Amino acid sequence: MKSIKVDNEDILKAISSELPYIEIGDRKFLLFEVDRISEKDVYEVTDYEEERLLLEALEGDNPILSEVEIDN
Repeated sequence: MKSIKVDNEDILKAISSELPYIEIGDRKFLLFEVDRISEKDVYEVTDYEEERLLLEALEGDNPILSEVEIDN
């Protein structure tokens, strides 16, 4: 799994605000910290609160995106 290095100050402030989501346009993205990434492209969440938020997001309403939405 390849990571992305973020240098933009506004994005860094949003990520470090400790709020669980960031919003870009009409879309919300869940933020969680990853302690380690294995070679098999999987991650393990070790913080209970982050795990709870991740499971809440995964089990919530997640409509299938159209190809156009994915491309955007």
